Amino acid sequence: MRSGTVLGARFTLLEQIDHDIPGVSRFLAQDSRLGRRTVVDVVPRECAAQVRSDATRASRLRDPRLARIIATGQEDTEQGPVTYVAIEHVPGAVLADVLATHRIDPRRALAIAAGTARALAVARAHGMSHGFVRPSCITVSPRGRVVVAGLGVDGETAAAAGLIAVPAEEADARALVALLVRALTGVDLAEATADDLPDGLPDQARSLVLASLRGTGPTTVAQVVAALVAADSRALVDFAATVDELPLTPRLEQEASERALRKAQEEARRESEARAAARALVSHDTLASAQRNADAALAEERSEPGLHASVLAMLAEPAVQEPLATSEPEGVTESIPAVDRPADRHEAAFDTLEIMVADQNRVRDPGTWELVLASLHRRFPGSAPLARSHRRAQERAIHGGPLNGTRVVLAVAIVGVAFAVMLALGWLDSPLDPDIVIEQDPSSIPNPGVTASLDPAPDPSG
Repeated sequence: MRSGTVLGARFTLLEQIDHDIPGVSRFLAQDSRLGRRTVVDVVPRECAAQVRSDATRASRLRDPRLARIIATGQEDTEQGPVTYVAIEHVPGAVLADVLATHRIDPRRALAIAAGTARALAVARAHGMSHGFVRPSCITVSPRGRVVVAGLGVDGETAAAAGLIAVPAEEADARALVALLVRALTGVDLAEATADDLPDGLPDQARSLVLASLRGTGPTTVAQVVAALVAADSRALVDFAATVDELPLTPRLEQEASERALRKAQEEARRESEARAAARALVSHDTLASAQRNADAALAEERSEPGLHASVLAMLAEPAVQEPLATSEPEGVTESIPAVDRPADRHEAAFDTLEIMVADQNRVRDPGTWELVLASLHRRFPGSAPLARSHRRAQERAIHGGPLNGTRVVLAVAIVGVAFAVMLALGWLDSPLDPDIVIEQDPSSIPNPGVTASLDPAPDPSG
């Protein structure tokens, strides 16, 4: 069979699609009578008669959870007579595709299993068994409807291919529980354990699954329906649109974790190799020079403006060594080894800078003007101008401001002397108090006796 072939004068084969039953060719076809897509299965000749009989019986069932059989027939083609069955095409999420990569949360897994069980219970009520229940024959429509396909076709064709013995109800019941375990745990029934089951399962559903794990599973579809009676089909309304949000199977989770670990290790290895290659390309002297330049830039940024340039200028001048005083007698000289200067002027600059920073951080005595302002500030603490002047005086003292303490002291001394002289002159010009008695010096009062005796004697010759 090839694309373009028309079967039954209404089904035009569009493309062949994969099918998991050997000997059956499945095609996506266009139904010209109904104007919609269908699925057409071309069955092997050895089971064609039985398939047509079972498909005809299944086509009489009217349940929305069973994919409707539209038509069945036999057609003569170039390759000979072929038997086909046209089945309703249901868009949505095929359970086989979902379980290949994801697990399903308990609420929705129970809803899928319960919907499948109810559909098979309808078929069993009409004396039919599916025979080959598996994830690929179950689809969840965009509106959350569980649809089971293959009733009347898959069981007989699977038996003809040797996949099963004969279609039976017990096989359908056990297949339903196996499908539920696969949806809940992400592993097959033969590999799952009780520890793999998630929390939140109703007691009846958990008992059903545990019995199947022990090998004593259900024998009828009705038992499965009764165990899953608490399932809510409304949980599947958005299932087809949220499949990618479901958790991965344990195997894929482990593979994803291993890939992430390998990726992280590979990135770490590449980064290490890149650093090693960079170190190999750059010499040690270049790295040292770059480090010094970076340190110099950082020091210049943190220091006072122009300090770094002044230090470099000082280092650029030739050093003048003062002669060392010695007690050795003349004529006897001893060579004193000079202190080795740093080989790198930047290194010397940083040494000098460290000394200057240490000297600036040394505890200092407050200046004269700072003491005066501090005293006034203590006397008048509420004066904002005094507070600002005191703060500026402190900053000038810390940063070496232009105020010279010696000049201030000299100016204050000159003002004091001038004030003393003016005060003394004022005292000299003021009149004496009349109450003050000034006694005459006794040595200045003349003595009559002494004065007479002191008169010279007349000269007799005169």
